[in-house]
Amino acid sequence: MEKLRKIILNHVLFQNDWMSTRLKKFHNKTILIKISELSMYFSVNKKGLLEYIGQVKNPDASISMPIKSLINQILHKENKDITIKGDIDLAREVSEILKKIKWDVEEDLSKIIGDVAANRVGILGEKVFNESKKITISIAEAFKEYWEEEKPLIAKKNRVHQFLAEIDNISEDVERIEAKINSLALKISK
Repeated sequence: MEKLRKIILNHVLFQNDWMSTRLKKFHNKTILIKISELSMYFSVNKKGLLEYIGQVKNPDASISMPIKSLINQILHKENKDITIKGDIDLAREVSEILKKIKWDVEEDLSKIIGDVAANRVGILGEKVFNESKKITISIAEAFKEYWEEEKPLIAKKNRVHQFLAEIDNISEDVERIEAKINSLALKISK
């Protein structure tokens, strides 16, 4: 499985040879990209291309994020909860490149089924992807609304702020009562 992943990832990375001009200055540097529990190690080869490699003990840079952050990047272009360590310039450059990498499925399919059929499959695939993305977002919003309104599993932001304000009020009341008790205890002890 690991060998197949390496072959596929390197094929997609080599299809995007435009990145070489941006990465040549990082020749022989390594980077770890960790998404939840999945760790992938890459090296910048002498041509300036990213290459998927085996595990490296001390990568020059690392980018870590939970799967939720990856989904938010793909769906909403939000960059939250991402941790970068090591060579910041390398991590930033690789991050920007990975956002722009595309797998040219049509090119690969054209070698098997021909140019015209591959083009039509590509168009159909894009439509399916876009529709499934819309449906996924719609379902996620429906679940969110259900969990906020019908079965409150998730709290709305204003409810959380209201709850925190009530806790602050209770805390202040307790402090005032504590001060009165201390004051009374001093009067009684005299």
